[in-house]
Amino acid sequence: MLDVSEAVLMGYKISFAAGARAFPNSHPIEYNKIALVCEGGGQRGIFTAGLLDEFLHADFFPFHLMIGSSAGAQNLSAYACGQKGYGRHVITRFTTSPEFFNPLRFLRGGHLIDLDWLVEATSREFPLDMARARQRLVGRELLLCACRSDDFQPVYFPAIETDWLEAIKASSAIPLFYRNGVELDGVRYLDGGVRDAIPVREAYRRGADLIVVIRTTPSGFDEPPPWRRGMQRLLAQSRLKLVVDVVESHESSYLATQAFIDQPPAALRILEIAPSTPLASKILGSSAEALSRDYRIGRLYGRRFVKHVAPLLRQRKDLASVQSTDSLVV
Repeated sequence: MLDVSEAVLMGYKISFAAGARAFPNSHPIEYNKIALVCEGGGQRGIFTAGLLDEFLHADFFPFHLMIGSSAGAQNLSAYACGQKGYGRHVITRFTTSPEFFNPLRFLRGGHLIDLDWLVEATSREFPLDMARARQRLVGRELLLCACRSDDFQPVYFPAIETDWLEAIKASSAIPLFYRNGVELDGVRYLDGGVRDAIPVREAYRRGADLIVVIRTTPSGFDEPPPWRRGMQRLLAQSRLKLVVDVVESHESSYLATQAFIDQPPAALRILEIAPSTPLASKILGSSAEALSRDYRIGRLYGRRFVKHVAPLLRQRKDLASVQSTDSLVV
């Protein structure tokens, strides 16, 4: 078994309430409801794609609830469909195309990222197997997080009960980069990462007592440098006020989410899988070498999790015999 220091070195972080009693290393990780939460991050989602491909390879699909924002929503959709290699193919083949990412088009007043082209092209050439997903999701939930453009409140679209592809598009509509947002039922939506980049609090609100979190950045929150705070104050008085509002909404939400992960409620345990150092890939414009490297790293982390942690997971049968305040040492 792993001890805590080994787990951290391997990219896992274990969070539980202060003062809670730790399990011995050999004890199973018991839960009533287990959730999988995936952060966005644009092309950095290649790390998540690799990790989930290892989950699919091992037929590891225990989750009652899955929630993702932006690239996390896209990767979870492929995972729910059981399509190994889907996320990697979409990121390396389609998001590197000038039809999708085009700075010159953006300078001329168009989209920096063309989500309409992406959805149409992938649906035609490499569609999601939604029929299979409906079978795999029986008794489970897959939610795709976007946020309203008027008040930035997060909305969690159930994949099966909504227009799945439009919900993915809404969840991925990075403000300004995809200029108009996505309209669903008369409401315009933006990228879910604006307000809930890592939807752990929503997973807890929906009853999860064990949450596995896949991040595309090292765990923690980096305070923005002082110069950027000053720049934001200046821009707040200009036509770019919307940009400032989006950035500040994202930062405040991210900070609150990190605090929740670091100190979760007593009945909740969180397992994070995060790269120990920043990935080589970027949100957009990553090289083929960087994407290939980060996909391999994701596969490695996935194999480690399946080997060392997955065998410990146990759904509780006799709930009365388990203390809800027990914590976890893997």
